[in-house]
Amino acid sequence: MKRVCLLSLSTLLLTLTTFSALVSLKESRAMEPQKDKVVHVPGDPVFDYGTEPIRYLENDRLKLGLNMELGGAVTYLEDKANRSGNMINSCDWGRQIQLSYYSGPHPFIGPNGEKPSTTWAGLGWNPIQSGDCGGYRSQVLSFKKISDDVYLLRARPMLWPHSGVPAECVFECRYQLIDNGFILDATIINNRSDKTFYDAHYQETPALYTNAQWYKLVSYLGDKPFENAPITTIIDKNDQKGWPWTNYYTPERWSALVNDDNYGVGVYQPCSTFTTAGFHGGDEAKGKDLGDKSGPTGYIAPLEKTILDWNVKRTYRAIFIVGSVDEIRSTVYKYAKNDVPIRPDWSFEKDRQNWSYVNATDQGCPIENALRINLSPEKQAIAQSPGVFWKAEKAPILEIEAEFIPANEGDATDDELTIHLYPVSPSDFLDATERSRRAEARKADPSIPEYPTLPRVSKKASVQFDGKKRALRVNLDDIDGYSGAMKNVEIVFPQRAGKACLYNVRFLDK
Repeated sequence: MKRVCLLSLSTLLLTLTTFSALVSLKESRAMEPQKDKVVHVPGDPVFDYGTEPIRYLENDRLKLGLNMELGGAVTYLEDKANRSGNMINSCDWGRQIQLSYYSGPHPFIGPNGEKPSTTWAGLGWNPIQSGDCGGYRSQVLSFKKISDDVYLLRARPMLWPHSGVPAECVFECRYQLIDNGFILDATIINNRSDKTFYDAHYQETPALYTNAQWYKLVSYLGDKPFENAPITTIIDKNDQKGWPWTNYYTPERWSALVNDDNYGVGVYQPCSTFTTAGFHGGDEAKGKDLGDKSGPTGYIAPLEKTILDWNVKRTYRAIFIVGSVDEIRSTVYKYAKNDVPIRPDWSFEKDRQNWSYVNATDQGCPIENALRINLSPEKQAIAQSPGVFWKAEKAPILEIEAEFIPANEGDATDDELTIHLYPVSPSDFLDATERSRRAEARKADPSIPEYPTLPRVSKKASVQFDGKKRALRVNLDDIDGYSGAMKNVEIVFPQRAGKACLYNVRFLDK
């Protein structure tokens, strides 16, 4: 994956387009489980699933199937009330509903010199839940029924770009049924022998692949989230859209793939406002019942840009919802009341909260009370927030609780930070494919409306490099252009030797 810093929407979408091209379709080199193609890691327990590999969770509305031959990935999802049949595509081992992670190096060479497939070498270190491109399946290490509606499992993933190379990590998955869907709590526990600090990568959190009936991609693209504003149909029949995957900003944190009757499955991921999604197979396949082993497929992956340390333990939550578009959205709204704050508030007590860096590293895991960012006189260090949403009028103050430490005790001095803030733009109201199409069409017809990207707004703030912890408050309401919907913040540090310790970054009302 080409790693490009999140400095603007256009830069982000360039990165996501490259990411989409690389993750593309993990094409069928392992169409059916092959029990003999297993690599066992010494010391790993193995769950004996017997003669029936599928474990089902079921309530009055939903039937969910976890495949023990494929690391516990979801290969079956049925809305019984609507007689949907199975909605999940399993043409190859890169589909299903499954965990997938990305980190360096690029390419990743295995512990015994194993080289990746040339097709997938650009993905770097890429453990996935089902198996690898060579047909070696992942193994479930343990499985436990917690209650009638909760299953818990641990699995040893395989590295997708390789053939028979287990990953130096373990996946934990907790599946819990709700009335009209299920909750996935997904955890990666790393124990990599390579302790290099790799830059943040976009993670699929998680990947969802549907059968061809569920082709129509819908979400909310706009600047009035959670106000029941009209949704956007991103991919529809006969629009020649869907492949390559497209990318978009969705402040309501959900997307859905639905059929001709606007009924299907959605995924809500409260920490993700950027999504890559689409439909592969062409217009002629959209809406057809082709079965769960057919090539055409819908795809959604909420994305988080995250650093995966060699020893990280990291969990995210995704909620899958079946039903009509209105039912999916109303269920999202119910959860979002508790999940989505009015103003961003990041506290770095135990983790990075999905912040990442340009030209910098930190102390690595474990994160304890602060991000201890290494500064350099040779490069300009930048700390970047994840994509979020807030309204400037409700957040006129930015508070940064921090400590700035000079490289030498006698070098205490005043300096300054630069704060960059990025507005939600008209360009965010379109997905990347549609925006590109309209830009091209404008060359022939200038009357076609533009959807511009608004410039960032900035302010400088004085700080003291003296090793003392302070709460710096920056007034934002006097900045020209700081108004309406906003989505990102960056902190640009002085170009000098030393450390910046960030304890909290939060927006406040007066």
